[in-house]
Amino acid sequence: MSVESTLAKVAAELRANQHRQARLRLRGLLSSHPTDLALRRRFADAYQRIQHPEQAGRWNYLDESLSFWELGAFEQCFRDPARRLALLFWPDPAHNPPPTRTARRRLAGLYWEATGTAPDWPEHRRDAAVRLRPEGRSPWEEDRALAELRERLSRGPDSPAPEAT
Repeated sequence: MSVESTLAKVAAELRANQHRQARLRLRGLLSSHPTDLALRRRFADAYQRIQHPEQAGRWNYLDESLSFWELGAFEQCFRDPARRLALLFWPDPAHNPPPTRTARRRLAGLYWEATGTAPDWPEHRRDAAVRLRPEGRSPWEEDRALAELRERLSRGPDSPAPEAT
């Protein structure tokens, strides 16, 4: 079965609320195409639909669409950087850079955090030298996002959001 036909089945299953089956199909595709960022984005979308921000953050980690909620949930659930790196299932992160600059910088930062060394990407030395956490997050925003996430998780998935004041 081609990638396109499998993705069509995934889309139909998601529309029919067959989320488990859709995720299984996507997992199968990712095992064959682990460096396909579009597939990872689709996998994150499947988890967003069932309100699993930690898994959405896991699969969106290398994508520009990664939200504060997803990142905070992923880091809160999996505190050890080496564990987070392993959970990305990126093949040979030490020598195999992702195709986009954002993805390379995020993977390099996590790789550094997990191993204490930079990945060996001769064609992308600047990106490999990044030792920052995903960009766009100030400490204030991170603290606020994590506090909101904890509050949201403590309410449960079926609880309505509090009124804005």
